[in-house]
Amino acid sequence: MPGKVVILEPPAETLAVRLYLPLLAGMALTFRKFVANVLSRKARPTIEYPEERRDYSDRFRGRHILKAREDGTLKCVACYMCATACPADCIHIEAGEHPNLAYEKYPTVFEIDLLRCVMCGFCVDACPKDAIWMTKDYELSFFTRKDAVYGIPELTEKPSDTAPDGPGYGYRPYYGESPAKKAGQFEPSGLAILPMTLARNAAINRMPPPPPKPPAPAPAPAKPA
Repeated sequence: MPGKVVILEPPAETLAVRLYLPLLAGMALTFRKFVANVLSRKARPTIEYPEERRDYSDRFRGRHILKAREDGTLKCVACYMCATACPADCIHIEAGEHPNLAYEKYPTVFEIDLLRCVMCGFCVDACPKDAIWMTKDYELSFFTRKDAVYGIPELTEKPSDTAPDGPGYGYRPYYGESPAKKAGQFEPSGLAILPMTLARNAAINRMPPPPPKPPAPAPAPAKPA
């Protein structure tokens, strides 16, 4: 059975449509918004950047920072968890033996390529030592690709990051006091054994060098055939 054919006829154009009068309603809205923006700054949807800045959420994912312990050393133990979890493969770490016996390893190289980073926060979630946080800093512009690779000097947390005019903390594992610290499971800073470590290093440096090895005996002369 053939389907029913429905023919739709467009409505007849009125004189107002022919004169484009309905456009005046849209133009009136545009003119009303224009006058409101000129006469009142509060009505503007935009801000006067950079003099004015938006207050972003505490979960904003901006520039990364590396947290430090009470003794000033980095909390990072170079476990590669953040580099493994990173979907953009933008984190490069090289591990070394820590000079303080309280810690096993530390990063000799810790680099983040911010041109590849997608600001997902997976590195913050993966870190078992609470060593990497994110800030609200979104002003990231570079002239060369090399400038976009942040190392330990650029990533280490600075007082300006939390100053009144600074970006402040963004995405992080917790807000307020550390849950591990509340439970009494906070990692020791190593300050208690630091004097013992320094004394041990000084004692090792005072030890005399080992005596030189005796010269190897000369090979016996070959017997004539």
